[in-house]
Amino acid sequence: MMITSRPLAALAAAAASLLAAAPAQASTILDLFSRPGACFARTYTPAHLRSHPRQTVRFVYLREPGAEWRPTQTPGHFNLAFGLRLVGHRDTYSGVAICTPNGAGATCDVEGDGGSFTVARSGATLRMEVSRLELEGAHDFTDDIARGDNRVMLLSRAAASVCPRG
Repeated sequence: MMITSRPLAALAAAAASLLAAAPAQASTILDLFSRPGACFARTYTPAHLRSHPRQTVRFVYLREPGAEWRPTQTPGHFNLAFGLRLVGHRDTYSGVAICTPNGAGATCDVEGDGGSFTVARSGATLRMEVSRLELEGAHDFTDDIARGDNRVMLLSRAAASVCPRG
């Protein structure tokens, strides 16, 4: 029985076309947030919040900072827009962080001495680990959110509309 290479060649061509059509996997945190509309977010369920009574963050997001920030992005530093909502508050507390790549992740300092956090990949999610974070809302300021059960938050890719602007 003679085995022909045509089926193998057709299979290889089909695989190559599928790979070419698939979106490229971003290799760094900067790559993830260099794309317009990039957004990672998490809304904590009431059940989760009941099981973590010291957690005060009910919604958190990280997003690309917008067109006005893109000219400042470099491989050595880049910006992330981010924000959160707290249990019992209606405001969104938000800011911009200046991030420095650190291996597969980044270390981010919040402008205005608002604190710092790190961002790294954790499988399909992003792991945001807060050292200190104090933010301004429309009506007041947060306490340091790292004091409660808010130190580590896992965020998933979300539609751009999930991450508020401004």
